[in-house]
Amino acid sequence: MYCANCGGTIQPGQNFCNRCGQATTPATSTTPTPAPTPFSPPMNATSSVAVPVAAAQYCGIPQASRLAKHLQILGIIWIVVSFLRLIPALAMVFFHHTGFPFMALPMRGFLMPILGALGVYLAITAVVGLLVGWGLIDRQPWARMLAIVVGCLKLIDFPFGTALGIYTLWVLASQGADVEYQRLARVS
Repeated sequence: MYCANCGGTIQPGQNFCNRCGQATTPATSTTPTPAPTPFSPPMNATSSVAVPVAAAQYCGIPQASRLAKHLQILGIIWIVVSFLRLIPALAMVFFHHTGFPFMALPMRGFLMPILGALGVYLAITAVVGLLVGWGLIDRQPWARMLAIVVGCLKLIDFPFGTALGIYTLWVLASQGADVEYQRLARVS
């Protein structure tokens, strides 16, 4: 039996295709289906390449792969999370420059450098996250590797960064995702 989505081989009793992850549809009809006729090349054919019967008979609409389905969602999540991180970063940088006039001088001298450094750190990570999100949505060739690196760094940002890092690695670092991403990057 062959997958209706990608033409990959499916073993009897298997619920999902190993190649593309498409769910298999069990045969629910009670009427017997006719046996497919085996592929036979024309008499004068010089090629001995055989095409699987199910793959040759498939003429449906191709469905998007797992990576293509999750790539848009992943890019949007990166943009939203990074934008939400940019708001407190800009507030910290603003308060670093304006200062806290109501606070005593020794405390202000201690708190202002920490607040400024944290604001700059958050702003840089937010800009990188926005860049990752835009690159994934636009399917830029460099965006996959940058997203994997930043996703690994996001794992320590508990709890939302950890979830985003795990989702990023699940989508972009799974088996065959590199080849599929390169194909999608060339198409767009």
